[in-house]
Amino acid sequence: MEDLFPGYVIDTSAFIDLWRRRYPRDVFPTIWQRIDELINSGELIAPDEVLGELKIQRDDLADWAKKQSLFKSLDAEQISYVQKIIGQFPNSFDPQKTTPDADPFVVALALSKGWKVITSESPGGTSPRKKIPDLCVHYKIPCLSVLEFFREKQWTF
Repeated sequence: MEDLFPGYVIDTSAFIDLWRRRYPRDVFPTIWQRIDELINSGELIAPDEVLGELKIQRDDLADWAKKQSLFKSLDAEQISYVQKIIGQFPNSFDPQKTTPDADPFVVALALSKGWKVITSESPGGTSPRKKIPDLCVHYKIPCLSVLEFFREKQWTF
């Protein structure tokens, strides 16, 4: 069931790209103020599995993430989508992995909400492992990089 207002489902890779690689909070506070506003308005969300991936590092990003309200638990509709995604794309996650693997859950949440995805992943190309951009193409979900997201929001700094 799609929501009446548009929003974004953000992947772990986008948070890592934002916080650790390109736009750290201490250097780019305005970006993070705007992200906080989107989180507080409910326009930016992520599945609980993203939080699980972020918590692995036990760093300041994980500490920040634990305090946020954007992480959503699975509901029946999302579970159905995850099952469909894994059934169609069994290589969209690593079943041998002992840590969380959020990719199918990010796509399932976006499908259930009718929202766009923000990720820093690149398509899988010829690899058998399908990544978020590949899944988004298949399910016709708009998929944005962090920079494309900034442009869509018309954010300038």
